[in-house]
Amino acid sequence: MRMKSLVVAASLAVSSLLSLVAHGADTPLSMHADLHAQLPEKIRSSKTLNLVTDAHYPPCESFAEDNKTMVGFEPDLWDALGQVLGVKVKPVSIDFAGLIPGVKSGRYDVAMECISDSAEREKQVSFVNYAYATSEVYTLATEKSITNDPLTLCGLKVGVQTGTDFEKAISEIYTPNCTKQGKPAIQQVTLPSADAVLLGLYSGRVDFVLNDAASVDDIKKKAPHPIRTVQMPLMPKYYLGVVVAKENTQLAAVLLKALNVLHETGTYDKIMEKWDLDAMKLDKPGINLTSTQPL
Repeated sequence: MRMKSLVVAASLAVSSLLSLVAHGADTPLSMHADLHAQLPEKIRSSKTLNLVTDAHYPPCESFAEDNKTMVGFEPDLWDALGQVLGVKVKPVSIDFAGLIPGVKSGRYDVAMECISDSAEREKQVSFVNYAYATSEVYTLATEKSITNDPLTLCGLKVGVQTGTDFEKAISEIYTPNCTKQGKPAIQQVTLPSADAVLLGLYSGRVDFVLNDAASVDDIKKKAPHPIRTVQMPLMPKYYLGVVVAKENTQLAAVLLKALNVLHETGTYDKIMEKWDLDAMKLDKPGINLTSTQPL
């Protein structure tokens, strides 16, 4: 029995190393046999972690030119977690609105797509937190009326992706701020994807959009028209996290331990620095930090 365990562990370590080479990572990460043993039996026996994302949100994740390979800081992060846990991470991309329901139903083990941890979402699922998120207003460079005064947004049209916290930022923070000051409400245009939101901005359908501050360089490079960003007061700050089914406390606990390994080995810092995301770095990962350590 002991020999069989050693053979399995060796096989998993080789598999992790091959996966690492395939993804072009710099330094191999050792599998932690103790953490692998703590995985839920289904994941441990299949040696596969089924992950769901919406790969249209750089620098979190997006498709490379081959339209198959996912690239971004989160793919680097989930690959590193897979190496530490001795499993292959199998990602699939679907619409954002289906991510949390997919984990709740058990179809997927986890979800990652720079998903912000909120008190409302914590009622449905658990979050293993690994970063912060801050947002900015994105608008065309020709739109000069928007300044860092939130009241300059009043009466304008905003594009937001359905199911995101950007919807709530408008409906619960910015529009009430407008009406309180006797200004017209912001007109909210809800769209199904991040790409559709940006297309709405480029086409003039909306006057501005909300997006992660970390995405600005990538979006500016790809935008068909010059855009600018505005740092706006009242913009909430969030924790980001790996989404896990609420009842799957075993998986959440071992993912937290694996994240701690990435911090201890310096791998986490290297990934965040590679993508120029120092401002998003979380010094100490945790579980459901929105509830336990509110910002």
